[in-house]
Amino acid sequence: MSYSPLVSLTPKDRLKTIFVRVIRKWEFRGINDDGPLQHIDLILADTQGSAIYAEIPPTEAEKHGRIIQPCQNYIMSRFRICNAKDYYKSVQAPYMLELTCHTRVSHTEEPGSFPNYVYNLTPFSELQQFVGDRKKFHDVLGILIEAAEPEWISFSNQPKPNLRRNILLRDATGNEVRVSLWGQKASAFNIDNLNDSSGPSPTTILLTGCLVKTFQGQLYLSGHSACHWYINPEIPESETLLQSVGSQNITVRKTGTPLEDLPVPQTQQNKEHLTLREMQDIDPYEFPEKGCMCTVTITRLIDASTWWFPSCNFCNKSCKQEGCDFICYECGTTNKFSYKYKLNFITSDGTEEAEMICFGEIGRRIVGKPVETVMRTPKGNDLLPLDVAGIVSSKFTFTVLMTEKSYRVPKKSYRITSIVTAYGKQKITPSLSQNAPQSSQDIGTSDKEIAKVETISAASCPSSSQLYGLLTPTKTLPIQSMHLQTPEKSVLLSSKDADVQVVEDAEATNKSAKKRLYTSVMEAEKSKVPNKSSDKDMPDIPTELAKNDAAIPSLSTKMAEKQEPINQEKAIYGKGTKSSKK
Repeated sequence: MSYSPLVSLTPKDRLKTIFVRVIRKWEFRGINDDGPLQHIDLILADTQGSAIYAEIPPTEAEKHGRIIQPCQNYIMSRFRICNAKDYYKSVQAPYMLELTCHTRVSHTEEPGSFPNYVYNLTPFSELQQFVGDRKKFHDVLGILIEAAEPEWISFSNQPKPNLRRNILLRDATGNEVRVSLWGQKASAFNIDNLNDSSGPSPTTILLTGCLVKTFQGQLYLSGHSACHWYINPEIPESETLLQSVGSQNITVRKTGTPLEDLPVPQTQQNKEHLTLREMQDIDPYEFPEKGCMCTVTITRLIDASTWWFPSCNFCNKSCKQEGCDFICYECGTTNKFSYKYKLNFITSDGTEEAEMICFGEIGRRIVGKPVETVMRTPKGNDLLPLDVAGIVSSKFTFTVLMTEKSYRVPKKSYRITSIVTAYGKQKITPSLSQNAPQSSQDIGTSDKEIAKVETISAASCPSSSQLYGLLTPTKTLPIQSMHLQTPEKSVLLSSKDADVQVVEDAEATNKSAKKRLYTSVMEAEKSKVPNKSSDKDMPDIPTELAKNDAAIPSLSTKMAEKQEPINQEKAIYGKGTKSSKK
């Protein structure tokens, strides 16, 4: 049976069959590897040495995830080829493979000359330029110098501590870099038998799927679920690295306390859960130092703020654009930035409305897509991407802190530090209590708009409770243009005349030109007829009919007048015909 090479696959191919080996496999469950399964990732290679990234969606994880295992050969068909992702690339290829419910996967013992490793090494000296870069994963090769025992690390924005293990690598030129393995990867890295298996000779490690980051000014590599390692790999680069060391005896240093001897980590106590009304009543100087939790629904976006900003890769501060360059005045770097989210919106929980802001990874979790991907998506009439506008009516439980602006203004705003729970889209936004005071400054309306609203009669406008209880629209207009939004059928306008005029205009636009001309003529004739407003002005119907009968000639008289000239023409025509015949 003939198989198609991976390099020949294009999005138009639907009936091709491939013969591949699974080089790596991992599950992505969020940044901390403790959430629900989002997708299963695979690195496939064929007998020609080509590689491609493949993904199994969560709906097909039970079907294909149990069959496909690393270091095994498979025959696959009826898969989907699509464009590769623009972020977190493991393989530099233009396309990726997606396994669907129609994909056929069969394990085979058929032999083949498959590669054992798929990697693209990044030298230690070039890692600095990839700090904060999320476009691809980086692979490194080095000699293991030090390996620490795993330890529990607590973060202020996460309720549970994370497990971390640090190792130290050295390249041929003597440069060293620290690698932090997190979660299950930290516990899976076994250093007990390293010296026993390799003896005093150096131990080389090939690490794949790492991200370059900095902490307190020091560069390090971070390894999560996509990270894999190979000890003493049989690759040419490893032999070259060992030759550079020569006959030196390098023993791996072990540091730290064994995990079983460490005390059991304590989960951080949940912060106090408050409503927005209770949070607004707290003095800024008495607000909890570690923040508090609140459950809110996003009701609308704030138009005055942008939803992204260029963030420095080293200090995470905003970069300023100078011509074609982006400069960070905090650390003095140029064009060393990455785009991050900056979402500013209004939330409500039924007791009060409050402004909230979030940055970076929290914004990505709210939107659900990386910022680079959203920047290339189509935009609506309000110049907002549909993915960003789609967060309206989403409900979350946030951990928040008070912003610096809250110390200067009476209306307090909050900065989101973590997402505790995501509830998804809500059909109905929470309605504010009728006792909750609202001012024009809080809602964001101008004095002209308030005067315009006050002219509308109470009978034709829904109450405030009904207004906030309406179904969430699929598209929200800016606050300044909210009055231009098409109302619901059940919501009346300011007057009946306006409704009639709108209906008539809509019907008129649907008519043809001849019908519109006829309608306008008939309306003009109707306008000439005087309007009888009272019964006294109404004339006697029999008398008026008699006058009309006298004034209007009979039908027979009109017909006789029309037929008389016609008969005369026939007579003349007849005489002429007879004379011509003679």
